[in-house]
Amino acid sequence: MKLSIIVPVYKVRRHLQRCIESILQQTYTDYELILVDDGSPDNCGAICDRYAQECDKVKVIHKKNGGLSSARNAGLAAAQGEYITFVDGDDTVASGTYYYNMRILLSNPDIDILEYPVTEHYETPQSNVVSFSPQKITGSESIFRDWIKRKGYMHCYACNKIYRADLFFFVRYPEGEVFEDILTTPMLIESSRAMYYSDAGFYYYHDNNEGISHKYSFKSLSNRYNNMLTLYKKIKYRYAMHQESHDMLLRTLDCLTDLLRCSDGSKEEQKTACAQINAERMTLSELYRKDLPAKRKIKYTTFALLGASAHCRLYAMLKKKLC
Repeated sequence: MKLSIIVPVYKVRRHLQRCIESILQQTYTDYELILVDDGSPDNCGAICDRYAQECDKVKVIHKKNGGLSSARNAGLAAAQGEYITFVDGDDTVASGTYYYNMRILLSNPDIDILEYPVTEHYETPQSNVVSFSPQKITGSESIFRDWIKRKGYMHCYACNKIYRADLFFFVRYPEGEVFEDILTTPMLIESSRAMYYSDAGFYYYHDNNEGISHKYSFKSLSNRYNNMLTLYKKIKYRYAMHQESHDMLLRTLDCLTDLLRCSDGSKEEQKTACAQINAERMTLSELYRKDLPAKRKIKYTTFALLGASAHCRLYAMLKKKLC
C-alpha cells in the first residue's frame, strides 16, 4: 500500500460526510483511509463505522478524546502506507489531487515531502489561494532556508502535504497543544532530503466555527505564540537569516498582541509572555527599509521606538477582546 490518509474526527458531524466523499472519489486507489474518532460526542463515530462497513479501504479507530495531535498520532501508529497525508474532518480535497501528486512521488523516490496548493477560508469572502510553481529543492538546510524565504510558516499546515512515512519514525505531534504544526512542520522539513512544490490538486480549508482553531483561549494562543517565538529564534540564531528573522519577528509580535487581548490570562502570565520577546529589537531604519505597506511600517514604529512589550500592549488595548 502506497498512501495512508489520516483524518482526525471530532465534532464535525455536519462536515464529515463531505470530507470522506471527497477522498473516496479520488481517482488514485492505492490508499487506506484511517478515520480517527477522537471521542467525538456527536454521532461522528457512527458515520465512520458506516463508511468502514461499506468500503474496505476505510479503517476506524475509536479513542478517548485527546485532541488533534493525539488523533494524528493514533493514525500514524496504525498507518501501513509508504506515504502519509492528513485531512481535517471538516475539509475537502479536490478530485485528482492524489493521482497527480502520487505520480510525482513515485517517479522521484528521493522526495520526502510534497506540498500542493491550498485554498484558505474556502467559499468565504476571505478566500485565499496559496499556489506554487513546480520546483524541487534538495538538501535539508537548503530546503529549510528556501521554506523560510517563501514564508512557509504562513501556511505550515500538516494537511496540504504528502510525507514519506519514514519521516515520522522519530517524530510525533505534541499532545495537549494546539497550533502544533508551527513546530512540527519545520521539524519534518529540516529532516527531508528533497522537497517538491507541486501545482497539481487542491486542499480546501473550510471555515468551521466549532473547529479547534476558532476556539481561542489564553492557553491556546500561548501555544501559538511560544511556537512562533521558538521558530523565530531558530531562524535568527541557528540559521543567521537576518532579513527573514525580522519578518518572523513581526509575525510573532502579532501573536503576542492576540495573546494580550485574552481576558482569561493573569497579569503575571501576560508579563511572562512579554518578557520572552522584549529583548528582541529592530531599529527604525531596519523597519523602514523593509518591503512593507506604509500602514504596517507605521504600525510597527512603536515596536522600533519602545520595544515589544509596549507595542503589543498598546495594540491589544486598541482592539476588542479576542477571548
